[in-house]
Amino acid sequence: MGVIYRIKQGVLMLVVLGSVEVMAQGSAVKTPAKFSDKLFWGGSLGLTIGDITQVDVIPVGGIWVIPQWSVGVSGRYSYYRQKRYFWGEAASAYHSHIWGGSVFTQVLPVPDFSEILPVKMHGGIMLHAEYERLLIDRRMIDPFGSSISGKTWVELFLAGVGYRQKLGDKAALNIMLLWELSGSSYSPYPQNPMIRVNFTL
Repeated sequence: MGVIYRIKQGVLMLVVLGSVEVMAQGSAVKTPAKFSDKLFWGGSLGLTIGDITQVDVIPVGGIWVIPQWSVGVSGRYSYYRQKRYFWGEAASAYHSHIWGGSVFTQVLPVPDFSEILPVKMHGGIMLHAEYERLLIDRRMIDPFGSSISGKTWVELFLAGVGYRQKLGDKAALNIMLLWELSGSSYSPYPQNPMIRVNFTL
């Protein structure tokens, strides 16, 4: 298999992060004044290139139930393509589409390191748990075999830890290290653990 490059970026990462001034000041745990301030949205884009090519589009949305606990939903579309070789020569490739969604929850046990340590960084620890349901082509388990065909729903459970960097009153960059716990042979995740990066407002 060739070298795989994995790039995870937030949907709104068109903004140059270097030009964003961190505006979080004072207490990191504040009760929102309006209901709309509790809502957040965003997402990520993913790209894998190599013998396996995969393009992911993952929008997210949710609500902060309390300042350090959120729940949300996520959608997913992925294009999957795997190169095929026959006697060392390239042959027709296998390709498929993945659709689905998930529900998730996040907890911030340490929302802001600057409030407990003498550091100037408005970021903290995040715990993440997620239930995902995806419509997968059965042939993904054996793309070039003929014994299985059709689509099937796959249930996946993901959990992990991350770092949440505040970029403003609501905006944040989230970097997570996640484990897929179901062990399904139809899992579209090529490695475990995996890195997920998204951007939320």
